[in-house]
Amino acid sequence: MTSLERLNNRLAGKPVDKIPNLNIVMAVVAREAGATYKEYVSDYRKLVEGNIICAEKYGLDSVSVISDPMREASAFGTAVVFPENGVPYAEKNLVGDDFDLSVLKRFDPEGSERTLDRLKGVELLRQKAGNNYPVIGWVEGCVAEAADLRGINELMMDLAGEEDYLDDFFPVIHEQQKRFALAQIKAGADFIGVGNAAASLIGPDLYRKYGLQWDKAIVDFIHENGGRVKLHICGNISPLLEILKEVGPDILDIDWMVDFSRAAEIFKGTKTAVSGNMDPVEIMMRGTVPQVEEAVRHCIEAGTDTTCIAGGCEIPAATPDENLLAMDRMLYL
Repeated sequence: MTSLERLNNRLAGKPVDKIPNLNIVMAVVAREAGATYKEYVSDYRKLVEGNIICAEKYGLDSVSVISDPMREASAFGTAVVFPENGVPYAEKNLVGDDFDLSVLKRFDPEGSERTLDRLKGVELLRQKAGNNYPVIGWVEGCVAEAADLRGINELMMDLAGEEDYLDDFFPVIHEQQKRFALAQIKAGADFIGVGNAAASLIGPDLYRKYGLQWDKAIVDFIHENGGRVKLHICGNISPLLEILKEVGPDILDIDWMVDFSRAAEIFKGTKTAVSGNMDPVEIMMRGTVPQVEEAVRHCIEAGTDTTCIAGGCEIPAATPDENLLAMDRMLYL
């Protein structure tokens, strides 16, 4: 059974030979490709090379263009800093305290260097993976992208104050989000990952007002255009779980601080499969093989016939090979 067949069957609740391994790896991909993090986020060929190596070496059941949150921000006009071995970040907030949204460029994903690099990554992954692995594209969720453009602290204050400009801000972000997602589907992505980590910080009331409609809108848009969705809101989303049923992604990542049994029960019988949720640092990176095995066993027992298994968030670069391999061994049925 190929990884693509395995994931398709699992999401449909059909028999599989192994529970899909959906670990998120970025720094590990760079390491395996022999690249600095700067090279990994700047050269799609390095990203693709490392993804294929990791999938084959560690039993991953997907390949992905996830890399950093600054792809769209750069295309919008943000000046981005690229540390040699760190995650890119904004040199300064593009949207300032005057809330001037005219600074936001409306970009063609093929016309901006960083978004084009991701599209090329999707195309090459599709070529290399063939029908063996699902290819996961990636866009920022609207709350996360707003934080990238405005600054996380500033955005939290704006949301709490329910600033008027937000009603104009989110639609601009969403229109570009749709364009970028569609371009990746056309390039060959089976899934679009939607990364909306900042949404875990705002609570149910503000999420209903500023997050829900946009997460649901991008999920619906991707489905209408033939793709599927993997929604990633890392952090403690326990207060949001019931609301997220309304969003309807195909896969919902569950971070380690969330009760996985409760999450699996909430989404049981829905069209959303949960994926998670070992602690990527204390268990996967610092734990022993028996500790990894125990944690994986707990997730399997807590899950349902559609559940996938992964670290709650990104697997750190220093994670021992034996821990990654032990995790994958546990998934065979």
